[in-house]
Amino acid sequence: MDNNRYESHRPRKRVSRKTLRNRRLAALAVIAFLVLLLVLLAAHACSGDGKKKSGGKNSTPTTTITTPTTTTDPAITTTAVTTTATLTDPVNKSDFKLDRQTIILEVGETDMPRVTGYPDGMGEADERWSSGDATIATVDNIGNITGIKPGVCYVTLRSASDPTQEVMIKVTVRGDGSTEATSNATPQSNTAEAPEPPVYDTEGLTYMEGVLIANKSYSLPATFEPGLEPICYQQFQALSGAASKEGLSIYLNSGFRSYHDQEIIYENYVKEDGKDKADTYSARPGFSEHQTGLVIDVNTVDDAFGSTREAAWLAEHAHEYGFIIRYPQGKESITGYQYEPWHIRYVGSKLANKLYKSGQCLEEYFNIKSEYN
Repeated sequence: MDNNRYESHRPRKRVSRKTLRNRRLAALAVIAFLVLLLVLLAAHACSGDGKKKSGGKNSTPTTTITTPTTTTDPAITTTAVTTTATLTDPVNKSDFKLDRQTIILEVGETDMPRVTGYPDGMGEADERWSSGDATIATVDNIGNITGIKPGVCYVTLRSASDPTQEVMIKVTVRGDGSTEATSNATPQSNTAEAPEPPVYDTEGLTYMEGVLIANKSYSLPATFEPGLEPICYQQFQALSGAASKEGLSIYLNSGFRSYHDQEIIYENYVKEDGKDKADTYSARPGFSEHQTGLVIDVNTVDDAFGSTREAAWLAEHAHEYGFIIRYPQGKESITGYQYEPWHIRYVGSKLANKLYKSGQCLEEYFNIKSEYN
């Protein structure tokens, strides 16, 4: 028999269509897996390059400080952080833009936040820098901030032409290896009595029973510039911290204003609404409570604030921290100003409790008028 011929006529094994389809699907799955593997390897390589680049000298080091959380907004004067209440990062509601709003310094170290944007029509010439507590940190007229002693304060950048345009920088000064500064003056809680505000030995001020009076009948000298009183701000920290524990956010919108600041604000309102209307909601320069350094406007300076949970809480608990709602509802003809649920005045626990229980305003309590001559 011819062996070659026999081999050429051997029957061949047939493969079904189903088997061919399964083999093709398996081959496609292998190819897809290999492509995915290549993509993952490429992504990992790019990630590694990114990490190497971020480790170069242009990277920005970050520092984290663990502190209890309270919600406060920018202040002009403050004191050191305590375990009872802390300063939090400020919220910028102006048109100023900064490269950062928190700075951490060692004692003797200097740093300067960079202004990256200005309000319309303003520039470097409009910058006005001030420190809330020069015993903790100082600032020069171009924004160089220098740490003086351990503590926390705010530095303010305000526009010279429009004082309502201001932004705050939280400054933490560290020393002696401490990461969180403490203060001998601890904010009072609602279980402790809030101290009475200090009495300034300045000519031209009017005091009644140790309470500084500023209304339409009693003015302040143009040169009187105490800044935001530290005790006032300490108590506000405690108040804000207590509110935050109940899920509320009460923060500082505006604090101390100088005679010149108020002059600009009042004149702008007069241009908008006329003098008679402006006098119902804005003080003339020299007659503003903000110049006393004992007043804080919280949250939004808007009638809508009066219907918020924060406004209700403030009206109910402000006296526990030494504050009063200075211009209460229904007292417009007595105080000379419209209802301002956001405007709180620090007077200390003793007087605050009396006014809260009696429902009186300062003018009623001292039997004085608030009328321009």
